[in-house]
Amino acid sequence: MIQAIFFDLNDTLCDSGTAAQAAVGSACDYAVSHAEALTATGLREAYAREVRHAEEEARRWTASRPVTGSPLDQQGFRLWQRALEKCGVVNPILAHAVALHYQLSRMRVLRLFPDAMPALQALQGRARVGVIAEGSPGIVTEELALLAIRGLFAVTAIEGEVGYARRDPQLFSHALREADCEPSQAAHVGDSLECDVIPAHEAGMVTVWVNRGAESASSPTPVTPDYTVSDLGPVPDLLLGLV
Repeated sequence: MIQAIFFDLNDTLCDSGTAAQAAVGSACDYAVSHAEALTATGLREAYAREVRHAEEEARRWTASRPVTGSPLDQQGFRLWQRALEKCGVVNPILAHAVALHYQLSRMRVLRLFPDAMPALQALQGRARVGVIAEGSPGIVTEELALLAIRGLFAVTAIEGEVGYARRDPQLFSHALREADCEPSQAAHVGDSLECDVIPAHEAGMVTVWVNRGAESASSPTPVTPDYTVSDLGPVPDLLLGLV
């Protein structure tokens, strides 16, 4: 019987992708207004390249290589700093300002998916509910408070606080220990095959892939999700009905 249910945060519970796109545009416009040598299009493209590079680097992390809070706290600044430098602007102060503008803009437009709150509320009192999130603890805590869901979680496991990347099964094992739950009695719900389904499976949990259409079901993966849903609506009944 499932006793604990964990959720990914970004692009599972909240529409982080849409918020990030809007924030990048706002941050680029802000940077251009403070540096005549810049163009919004050029900076956006440079930033996108830096993000892709950072994602490729993250995939090289091994299970035995813990991450620390400091690099995650500084990651946004470093991405914008490198993007600005690629555009010919070497200005750390501006990079800090642009990174802060990006984060504030993202927070301003970040919203839960319509199916998130009903699903979380339906689980209250019926299972231990937790969140396993990427990022720095300060930012994730602010996001949970902003979205008014912080109090709905009995367990919060944040990679920058625990010390293991979101794609690392050890982060999921930590969440299980915090919930005082055996892996076979727990489920994880997330939108990414690579960062949710695979590590949760390796930690021994039941896996639910939320395929909102952003990732192809034909994407190569060594693990098949136990369940696939298009939104969070059926998750409470699906998981609580398992015996």
